[in-house]
Amino acid sequence: MRYLVVPIHGTDHWSVVVIRFNETHDSCVIHHMDSIHERHDTKQIGTFLSKWIIYGLQVDMSIKIESTGITQQTNGYDCGVHVLYVITKLMEADKEGNFLEYFENGGLPDSWGTTKIVADFRLKVHELFTNLLESDTQ
Repeated sequence: MRYLVVPIHGTDHWSVVVIRFNETHDSCVIHHMDSIHERHDTKQIGTFLSKWIIYGLQVDMSIKIESTGITQQTNGYDCGVHVLYVITKLMEADKEGNFLEYFENGGLPDSWGTTKIVADFRLKVHELFTNLLESDTQ
């Protein structure tokens, strides 16, 4: 396993974590991405996930915790859309073979999440769910 993507929900907000393992699985980096800067405490999330990795998976490894920048939302309701969008873009990057380079280069490209792109993505998600619901009732 090279990485693990973990959506995080706390109180009334979503963020996302990517746990990136090295090739020998003796260390990993926990990348926390929050569309409202530090709404979720990166250190607290990293500490919890570190314990989960060490005790839950019963492995001993060096763990680094980082806050990785993503586009910041400009409203109070698109955090979940940001999480879905970032996960979608990461999976596309994985298909193209360049997933890990985003983290090695210090973060996700600004072009991934402009306010307009995320708003357009919200409409696509809405349309997808509407179509699924309509096809389910037919």
